[in-house]
Amino acid sequence: MHTDEFEISLSRELSVCKNIIKKVERSLADMEKRYNLKTEVFVKEFHNGKITEINEDFITWLNNYETLKRWHDTMRQYEEIFRIMKI
Repeated sequence: MHTDEFEISLSRELSVCKNIIKKVERSLADMEKRYNLKTEVFVKEFHNGKITEINEDFITWLNNYETLKRWHDTMRQYEEIFRIMKI
């Protein structure tokens, strides 16, 4: 059963997802600028062993990359539920 409370809660969760995604994307953009390297290239080179240095920035960069993927997945799930509720 669809109620306004469900829709309000879901909208709030979507808003939280979008805000977190923006924050993580800004963090990734900062790393890209600092190291003059796109995140996708950094991750690929890191996993292929081309980047052997391990520092706090790189660990944070990798963690944020994985975090962003999870938050995008969560947002897609909420959007799908929201879409179904609107039918």
